[in-house]
Amino acid sequence: MENKAVSTETEKAEQQPQTGGQSQKEGSFRLSQKLTITFLILLLVCTFVFAALVVTCLYTKRRLRDDLEHRLAKGAEQLDEMLIGGSLREMDYYYCNDDISTLASAFAGRIIVLDDNYRVAVDTYHKLDGRILLDSDIYKVMTGKLDKYAEYSDQYVHYVSPVTSGDNNISGVAVIVAATDSIDTLLRYQRKLSYVILVLIGLFTVILAFLIARLSVCDIMKLRKHVENMKDGFLSHIDIKGGFRETCILTNDINKVFAQAQVLEESRQEFVSNVSHELKTPITSMKVLSESLLMQENVPADMYREFMKDIVSEIDRESQIITDLLTLVKTEKDSGNLNFERTDINELMDVILKRLNPLARKRNIDISYESFRDVEADIDKVKFTLAISNLIENGIKYNIEGGSIRVSLNADYNNLYIKVADTGVGIPDDCVDHIFERFYRVDKARSRDTGGTGLGLSISKNIITLHRGTINVYSEPGKGTTFTVRVPMNREKDGE
Repeated sequence: MENKAVSTETEKAEQQPQTGGQSQKEGSFRLSQKLTITFLILLLVCTFVFAALVVTCLYTKRRLRDDLEHRLAKGAEQLDEMLIGGSLREMDYYYCNDDISTLASAFAGRIIVLDDNYRVAVDTYHKLDGRILLDSDIYKVMTGKLDKYAEYSDQYVHYVSPVTSGDNNISGVAVIVAATDSIDTLLRYQRKLSYVILVLIGLFTVILAFLIARLSVCDIMKLRKHVENMKDGFLSHIDIKGGFRETCILTNDINKVFAQAQVLEESRQEFVSNVSHELKTPITSMKVLSESLLMQENVPADMYREFMKDIVSEIDRESQIITDLLTLVKTEKDSGNLNFERTDINELMDVILKRLNPLARKRNIDISYESFRDVEADIDKVKFTLAISNLIENGIKYNIEGGSIRVSLNADYNNLYIKVADTGVGIPDDCVDHIFERFYRVDKARSRDTGGTGLGLSISKNIITLHRGTINVYSEPGKGTTFTVRVPMNREKDGE
């Protein structure tokens, strides 16, 4: 049963990654940049060309109609000259009927002339002779409200113009019905030509857009190929100048990230090496001490006690290293692991100094404390105490015999400030930038004598960073070191 349960759990564990991979594959659809750029350029150009062709067709249609209306106006003037001389009701238009018919043939249409009683005086088709025609447009022209009127239907245009007598009074209305076949034919031809132009421009745009899109992603493809080589282990500086400014910026950013990754990798390797060395040293010492006891016979009890005391000391040292490593790992996680609470910082500083004063008195070091105001802040009391204790304890360990440490607390509207200044040996300028690195020691021999693991300042910096604060150091060899800590007092105002 146990084997079956184990095999079932193993199958589930094997199926879970596959399921995750499938869901990731299903949701990994992305648009191609090359196709997107090609489509956008094609859409933009075709839209512009289509709009230009539509405007051209409308302009042509308007111009052709204007030309036709101009010819109709000229024809109306000729018709007016034919009928001038008196009232249309009294005149005999037989003599001018041929001229009117000829004019109607010129427009491939029909001419109807109405007298001032809206009765048809002339109809080149002779279908409405003597009848009365009246609509709003004819009425407006007859009464002088409109100078002329043109209305377009499917194949014809109806042009209404007044007929004037000798004294320039309106004596009738002429309706010229002209065919628009020529306009429609020309517009159809122009539309077909527009479609052909649109297709040709579309094809040319596709080719041009594809070339532009390919050029735009050319640098990215080179960059991708280089990154793939880096992924396979060929790590090197990327040297792609490219034809676009954005590519150069991206390449520089990748190179910066790569440089930082190299620094982190070197730091990781150094950290692993330092951890191995630090953990191996106490074990080696214990092994040497144990072998020394085993190689001797009839060892006195005092020697056994002395050797065991040294072994216990090495075990304590090993335990301290492991404890500091675990603390460092915890402080490198996000701030969600912090237990924030409103804390009286003045009272907390008194507790820290009271605990460290015995250690300072052993080396005849005077610790002075000055508080400029009452300060309360949202902090993780345990971790914050550890960070400040490490700074003060560091000042005690690396101070001169009979030296001093000045600790001060101050605050403004948003932040609290803690300063720890000692009169110790100081830190060389070339070491100041490295003191917060894990296992880094300025003087390794002196550090080993004082029992330090080289992790205290790294732990303090991580804790201060988790509190969204900063820690700075100023040091002068032979004169001492000053650490300044700034931490926001309120979590809410810090954006959490």
